[in-house]
Amino acid sequence: MVKEYASGEAFLEENRPLLDTDKYRAVFFYADAELIRTADRENYALRAEDGEKTLLAIRAEPFATVLFGSPELAPELFGYIMDRGLKLGTYLCGEDVGDAAAAFLAEKYGLKYSEGLAMDFMEASEVTEPSSEGIEVPTGSDLDEICALLERFIADCGLLDTVDRAGVEKTLGRFRVLRRDGLIVSMAKSVPSTGNSARISDVYTRPEFRGQGLARRVVNTLKNEILAAGNKATLNVDKANPYSNRLYASLGFKKLFSQGEYRKAL
Repeated sequence: MVKEYASGEAFLEENRPLLDTDKYRAVFFYADAELIRTADRENYALRAEDGEKTLLAIRAEPFATVLFGSPELAPELFGYIMDRGLKLGTYLCGEDVGDAAAAFLAEKYGLKYSEGLAMDFMEASEVTEPSSEGIEVPTGSDLDEICALLERFIADCGLLDTVDRAGVEKTLGRFRVLRRDGLIVSMAKSVPSTGNSARISDVYTRPEFRGQGLARRVVNTLKNEILAAGNKATLNVDKANPYSNRLYASLGFKKLFSQGEYRKAL
């Protein structure tokens, strides 16, 4: 059985207990639910249930469909999405759910979905080395440069995102940057996650300055700030990037789970 909710608020009211069993996966659901005032074909929240098994899905335009729960219910939930003409687009979930959904979509609808980006979710709770000097909070005059670096970051990672200049301007204070001769050469950003954690994102170093440990200095300093505020630091890392995996592990980040972004073949 699949239940469709009239709003994000109604979805949270019924599913909060399940979401709160996994605070990090729940972040996406809470954020998207706030955006769904009235459900429609592009903005929806669903719950598939069979006995003790449950699979949740939520989608808020323009973001990916996010899923959490039992992979055995992927055929029922995805069949509901497709048969009712709801927009699916890219979907984000654990690899067990993602692979089950991809197999069903291929067999039933002839749609080819595959994992376009495989990520490990990691957490750090201890200081491993001192913060570095020279790490700065950017100012308004850095907005153009940071937006340009974000565009390069998105392209390098193969993401489907676009740079929201207004959003970047509002969150400049969450970035930390390292400069060389006035040029921003490395940066990272912290994003509030759950009540006692913050996620590090948008880690980028200009190609010509890589291999000098600059990202390490920025990420470690930002991690220490998060820990000093009484929170845990988290991040997503591309499983295909061995350098980043080694870097974060050496800074005390430990893998909690894997998830993937599944994309439709063109």
